[in-house]
Amino acid sequence: MKRTMKFIGLLLTLILLAGSLAGCGDTKTATKESSESGKALNKVRLQLKWLPSTQFMGFYYAKEKGYYAAEGIDIEIIPGGPDLVSTNQVSVGAAEFGLANLYTILPFIEQGHPVVEVGQIFQKSSFLLVAKKDKGIATPKDLAGKKVGAWLGNAEFPVYALLDKYGLDRNKDLTIIKQDSSMGAFLNGSFDVASAHTYNEYLVLLESGLKPSDIDVIDLEKEGTGMLEDCLIVNSEWLAKNPELAAKFMKATMRGWAEACKDPAAATEIVWKYLDPASNNKEHQLNSAKEIAKLVAPNGADIQKMLYLDEKSIKATEELALKYKVIKSVPAKVYDTTPWEQAAKALK
Repeated sequence: MKRTMKFIGLLLTLILLAGSLAGCGDTKTATKESSESGKALNKVRLQLKWLPSTQFMGFYYAKEKGYYAAEGIDIEIIPGGPDLVSTNQVSVGAAEFGLANLYTILPFIEQGHPVVEVGQIFQKSSFLLVAKKDKGIATPKDLAGKKVGAWLGNAEFPVYALLDKYGLDRNKDLTIIKQDSSMGAFLNGSFDVASAHTYNEYLVLLESGLKPSDIDVIDLEKEGTGMLEDCLIVNSEWLAKNPELAAKFMKATMRGWAEACKDPAAATEIVWKYLDPASNNKEHQLNSAKEIAKLVAPNGADIQKMLYLDEKSIKATEELALKYKVIKSVPAKVYDTTPWEQAAKALK
């Protein structure tokens, strides 16, 4: 009897073990099937160039609306900051994708870092030089003898290009002042002219009580010295191994930006969830979103136009970067249109 019971017990153990092993096989199959059905998502990290705001509304919109999830992607949007270089983060593999000014990624690519542009978010420059009316800055030539604020480090080159166009020596004809991320020093009169973006610092001036009629503006885009700013970059080594995933990421991103530009108010509501109300102003974010839409979709929010890589505009930025010694030579491969082309085809 004891032998019979032992035999039955052993038989039950073997049956349970077999079931367990079969279950393990099913788990692998289920994981594969879940991945194909969009349930098991691929983790992809996006490194912002600055703190969360409506400047990046297209990505947040796509995340909240499930566009990334629909492509099998679990996106992590990583905030930037004053001491973080997004291009470096992408280069070392801390993030697969990132955002940076086009002209700032050129030195990294020239030095052999595995970074390449795959989408141009801003289709034109947002860079302005602003001055209070009483400073008498009616034209760029009036900058002579003035104190001009610039974001020294890597964002001063559009200013230098403007000065060169009008024959002004930045070391002799005027004084370049290091400008921080605040407009306080300019408003307090510490310098005469400030660098500004249409979607942020210029709005801050209006929010301070100044009227457009109180401000002289030099638009670097209209002057032909604006360099392309926000672009989407990727680790080129990761791209080589994950071309399909990159195209899916681009597809979701293009959808997000198209919808955000069509409805900046809705995009602002989404982004607001990621902001600290104590240190942000919702009206400013909405006004910023409207200006961002003008930069991303200057000719309408057609999804096929989102993040378009315009060779002529990119080349103009490369030439300015070369002229002002941002780079010694133009890298052989600054951008890769393949992910964008595949995404655009899938969105037709």
